Amino acid sequence: MLTATYHAVYDDAKEGDELTLLTAPLCSTAELQSLFEAGVIDIESALPAALHSLGATAVEIAGATKRRRLADQAGTDTKLLEAQSAAKIGDADVALKGAQTLKTAAETKVVEQQVGKTKAETKKLMHDASAPHATPGTAAAGGPSSSSSSKK
Repeated sequence: MLTATYHAVYDDAKEGDELTLLTAPLCSTAELQSLFEAGVIDIESALPAALHSLGATAVEIAGATKRRRLADQAGTDTKLLEAQSAAKIGDADVALKGAQTLKTAAETKVVEQQVGKTKAETKKLMHDASAPHATPGTAAAGGPSSSSSSKK
């Protein structure tokens, strides 16, 4: 019907031209994902619908579907690849947390050294403030050189 209407409207249409009606999916990608994960639809149905909702052309969708079919036939285990990727991410996360722990430990040592220095300075200041002390280089008051004695 669509092709016949096309030929009726356009006189210069070639005899072999045929029109195909393409429609948009009636669900969101989240709904599509839920249907696929629940096993309601298979990858052969989900992949074209998802790609179409993302704006892929018919040629791109056909190519992606073909690549997926070939990957399935070749025995490519996508679940294994996903698990390996997750493991790599987990290993990287563990390494990052380990490095952060070492950094925190080094920073803690620096803070502990600063605390020790502050305690020593405080102790010295408290000692100096508790009683007057002679400053080095000056004679103590009342010492032998401060009084002159005369003999009679």
